[in-house]
Amino acid sequence: MPPYEPTWSNPRGSAIDAIDAEGRVFACARPFVWNNIDVGGRMGVVRMADGESLWVHSPTALDEETRRAVTSLGRVAHVVSPNYEHVKYAAQWKEAFPDAVLYGCPGLKDRMPNVYDVDLRDGVPESWRGEFELAWFDCEETPIVGGAFFNEVVFHHVPSETLFLTDIFWNYPSGVVDGARVPPGTAAWKFLMDRVYLPLYLNAMVTDKERFLQISKRVCEEWDWSTLVPCHGTVERGEKARTMLREHLGALRRDKARR
Repeated sequence: MPPYEPTWSNPRGSAIDAIDAEGRVFACARPFVWNNIDVGGRMGVVRMADGESLWVHSPTALDEETRRAVTSLGRVAHVVSPNYEHVKYAAQWKEAFPDAVLYGCPGLKDRMPNVYDVDLRDGVPESWRGEFELAWFDCEETPIVGGAFFNEVVFHHVPSETLFLTDIFWNYPSGVVDGARVPPGTAAWKFLMDRVYLPLYLNAMVTDKERFLQISKRVCEEWDWSTLVPCHGTVERGEKARTMLREHLGALRRDKARR
């Protein structure tokens, strides 16, 4: 029996899945229920070059199965909250792994100083150099309220050519995923995100559109990645993955061209 009940977001019900054949990149996919809708969630795990320390992206709930699966790979050394939204379980990981360093997107350390140790405003931390590239989408503002909405940082693990994204891109499937049917609520959520939220975000929240396109170009065209690991939706590979991301982020360019 698998450790978890299979769902569209984790069709095999597994505690952890290998992403690359070399044993460097893994992911823990879990249901994430919002208003009774499983919007899916995926935590990334990278075994770093020393073969021992682990880098954890967008930590999920740390139940016993997850803890056992992750610690079987090595020592949790780096835990990253990539934007303002994916912060729910960071304190749980800090308590469980007191020797780990917790990194937050720019501004998170100021908001939650008891949780985060490092602000990623200054770019790639010294201990990651040679392994990661990062890009901060510092070009958005929430209407009326002000301040950044997601304020996301995306990460490229260079040795494995793996790109980690959180809410700047989603890849909700339709129909059936590895034998698990996508429920109607999730399908409706996909429609709303694709047809309602994305245009709203690009047109109302992205305040520096040239900056957004510049960062998107760096991620889509300058970085040499081949596997796309989103927090929400399915993992994609190869040219299909690159095309999907270019089209998703390029929606802003197409909208500008129509005006």
